Formats: sequence, structure tokens, C-alpha cells
Amino acid sequence: MKDKERGKLHRRTEMVFLGLALMLLGGCGTNEQRITETVIDTVDSRLSSDRGITIYTVKDRSVVAEKELFQPKQPDSVANALEETMGILPLTDGVSFQGYTMGNGNAVSLAILVTDSVSREALLLEKAAIVSTIEQIRNIGPITLSIRNEAGEVTDEAVYSSKSFYYYDDVIPTGQNTGQIELYLPDDKRETLNPVSLMVTLQLDSSVEEEVVKQLIERGALPEKTQLISLSVTQKVAYVDLSPEFSDEADEISVYALVNSICNLPHVSSVQILIDGEKKDTIGSVDTHVPLSYTVR
Repeated sequence: MKDKERGKLHRRTEMVFLGLALMLLGGCGTNEQRITETVIDTVDSRLSSDRGITIYTVKDRSVVAEKELFQPKQPDSVANALEETMGILPLTDGVSFQGYTMGNGNAVSLAILVTDSVSREALLLEKAAIVSTIEQIRNIGPITLSIRNEAGEVTDEAVYSSKSFYYYDDVIPTGQNTGQIELYLPDDKRETLNPVSLMVTLQLDSSVEEEVVKQLIERGALPEKTQLISLSVTQKVAYVDLSPEFSDEADEISVYALVNSICNLPHVSSVQILIDGEKKDTIGSVDTHVPLSYTVR
């Protein structure tokens, strides 16, 4: 069994950033549970056949399927079908394809340029539309999206499938989503961590990782005066910048409550804790000068 299973983690049946379909955030690179980030209306991504490919596009605050099917001229050539599909796929303003590479098993990595004008929500929706369309190509392998900023820097890179976007099945008109997340909370003696699932409501402009930290603070897993300064994910490393109260008062169990809960997201493999933007050699007796991965506690 995997480490997380040995740690008696139970798989969440729904996912985090929200929507009742969230599949309980999957572990620190070692777990197969899935989730990512999007605001997607139920995506029914169908495998490509002779009848063609369903094209998904972003409209308003949802991802919708076009009625007319697209038929690649060379459906048996993965590369050609991919190029044709990329060529006709409508993209949000400020989002554009920069190219692609293919590897073993027809695994594909798409380089996508995103300008500063594109909001977090718009990008998440666009990811869902792109993946849900392209994964229908016959014999296509795993799909990696490599997001680049205007300077050409990679700001996010992860493997996705349409199932990654379950947790946005139910978009609430008020601009909020509800869904289930799983945290790792200390027991009464603060000796071990236990997985706890709970329903949350999340604003569309808030990230899954931010919600996880907020819930950990509210439930006493982190020092109560801890404030989240910033949070970003780059190449599967989550950089969590916290106020000095965290380093001043956190114990080992607090550190791993934070690390394990965020590492439970499939697009995160490790967590680098920062205090006011700086690394600390140790926090709560834990060596924190390097990113930390999920650890059974």
C-alpha cells in the first residue's frame, strides 16, 4: 500500500477548489487521487471516434460543448490530429498556444502563453476546455500543460485529464462553489495527524491552496494568529509565505499538518515554507530550508 494509505488516509470522493464533484485531493505526488483547478460545468469528455471530436470552449463562467463535431483530416496520426485540433480550438483572449512536444506513449506537453490580463478563473476554465477537447484525440497519451508568462517563464506545469475538473460541476450563480476537502488535523494530544473531510464554500477568485491554509488556521492546526501572505505553485512546489507567528509558535505537528494537507493536491509534490518571504532553517524542530513532502505523522 502507498504511504498515504498506510497513514490511514481515506480517499475523498469529491474535490477541492470546488464543486461537489471534487475527488478528495490526491497526494503528494505518490497518490493517484485527482484534482486540479477549474470552474467547469460537468464535462462529458468523449473518446474520439469516426464521428469526430467535441470541442469545448469557455463561455461566461463555464465550459460548454460545441454542437458541431470536429473531424481531424488525419485522425490516426496523433501529431497531425493534435495540430489540427489546436488550430481550430477557440482560446480566451490573452491565452495562446506556443507549441508542443510529444514523448513516449504519445504523451504530449503543451506550451501555453498567458498574459497578465488573464484572471485566475479564466485560466482555470481555459485549462479545462483545452484538456477536455484534446484528450479525445485517438491514442493521445497523458497531457501536460506548461503555462508560461510573457517573459517566457514557466509559472505552472502539471498533468491533467478531464477528470481533474470534477470539483467545478456545480457552479453557484453567486460566484461561489461548495465542495469537500480533506485536511490533516492534529489529535487532542497533538501527537498524530488524522484525515478529516469537510464541506467548504469557496469564492471563485480564491485558490484551493489558500482555502486549505485558511481552514487549517480556523481549526487550530496552525497557530491562530498565523496569516497567509502569499501562496503560489511552480513546477509542483507550493511556496507558502506565512507571517512570523507561524515560525514563532508552530510545533512539528503544525508543520506537517500544513505540508500534508497541501501535498494532498495532485498538482503539488512538495511545500516550501517561507516566513515573510524568507526561508527558515528550522520551524518547530523541522528542517524547513528545503521543500517538504508528505510524511506520515
